Amino acid sequence: MPGPATPLITAPAQALESYQIAANPLDAKVYFSVSGEGLGHSSRALALARQFLPENIILGTYGYALERLQAYDLPCESLTQEIKLCGAEGTFDVGRTIVQNQAFALQFNQLIQEEMDVMSRHRASLVVADGRLTPVIAASRLSLPCVVLTNQSAFYPFFEQDSPLLKWFGQSFDWVMTLCMCGAEEILIPDFPPPYTVCLHNLSQQPQVKKRTRFIGPLVDFRPAEGLQQSSPIDLEGRAFRHRVTVSLGGHEYRRPLFEAVQAVARLLPDVAFDVLSPMRLNVHCTNVFVYPDVVQSYPFFAVADAVITQAGHSTAMELLSLGIPSVLVPDTKQIEQENNARRMVELGVAVSLEYHRLNPEQLRQALHNILSQPLYKANALRFAEMAQRLQGAKQGAGVLSHYAKRLSAY
Repeated sequence: MPGPATPLITAPAQALESYQIAANPLDAKVYFSVSGEGLGHSSRALALARQFLPENIILGTYGYALERLQAYDLPCESLTQEIKLCGAEGTFDVGRTIVQNQAFALQFNQLIQEEMDVMSRHRASLVVADGRLTPVIAASRLSLPCVVLTNQSAFYPFFEQDSPLLKWFGQSFDWVMTLCMCGAEEILIPDFPPPYTVCLHNLSQQPQVKKRTRFIGPLVDFRPAEGLQQSSPIDLEGRAFRHRVTVSLGGHEYRRPLFEAVQAVARLLPDVAFDVLSPMRLNVHCTNVFVYPDVVQSYPFFAVADAVITQAGHSTAMELLSLGIPSVLVPDTKQIEQENNARRMVELGVAVSLEYHRLNPEQLRQALHNILSQPLYKANALRFAEMAQRLQGAKQGAGVLSHYAKRLSAY
């Protein structure tokens, strides 16, 4: 029985130089303040940071994201975690998340000061805030230009399905976040432009937000045209499988029910190999399930898959569409951003979506069968891969950042 497998992808495969801007290195420094919640924030920060010379950037984050960015020998600073997401049995719990993060309000000024210290110490000339509130305020206090990188600019929908008290809190939080984002020079959306935008239902309709918004295309740390599907990231010991499915779970413990459903499906489909990417300690009972706990990059596993089972995290969605891979999506319940992304990907014809509270092995097996047997899903996903290749999101985004980084020293 296969247990946790040893990943072959443990360090960056490409040389840093291949992603750098060759001409006109900055005389300034870009500071990326990056949330460590989930893999997506560090993925897109990595895609942008690798467009610059190491001496022109500094990245601040924490936890697994910090370890991941340090693995690329990028200059990093350790930051204090702002918030920690909480949930149980596949459900994101807004109320519990608020209660568990009360210390955030108490140490808010301390966190801002921590950001200001990093900016001052490294003489930053531009701040890029991804999933963190405090760097936007810190940049304002230091009169530094700031760019917000996000796939979500509307926040009240997170609270619409909760109690009156949480709805009231949600309205206040949405107002604060809108005010904060409007303090930035621009809001960069790492997604396809409308009407092909995956995160469309998560974007604010406020005019003051929309006028600052720019769509730059997916930020992925690879080039889809480089033939990633020609090589396999793992050795299946010569065993023949009809299909290959990657399961991306992340590290949140409340997603264990999805893993158990995958194992049940694996018993029904012995001719399908399931590559499970998760740092959780998982007990494997099927010979066609392979667990990879320490994968630095998910995209080599996505690239060789016929389909991917995952939540509807935005950066994962961008990687899948940039590679032209269809998916079965099981968003965390009450994680409205994921639910909206999943709904949108279904509308775009590139995915099937299931609900956690109705999840069972037969339903998951049928959804996977639909994705694997109906060519339209794959054809639609490949159209997005072609669009991503044309957009070159990392190059576009780096151009915007370079412009703002040079602004204070222009005259």
